[in-house]
Amino acid sequence: MEEILNRLDAMERNLIALIQANQPAPESEWLDAKTFCRLVSLRDSKALMYEMSKGIFNNAAVKNIGTIKRPRYRFHRVKALNQFMNRIK
Repeated sequence: MEEILNRLDAMERNLIALIQANQPAPESEWLDAKTFCRLVSLRDSKALMYEMSKGIFNNAAVKNIGTIKRPRYRFHRVKALNQFMNRIK
């Protein structure tokens, strides 16, 4: 009986490993400016910076991973997209 339980446990571990190996890679939550521009169909990052200057994004949607003099913005995939699409309201 114990041998059967050990074999079942081994089979379960193998199935879990197989399922996890076949999962698609998760998409990154944070996008760079170029990728976000393509996602929302803006022509370039200057247009995106113009939209940012209007204040449509809050702190949860955009973060600066660069310096103050040379900012490198990252945009949250869901939050920034929702705020960008709701900017007309």
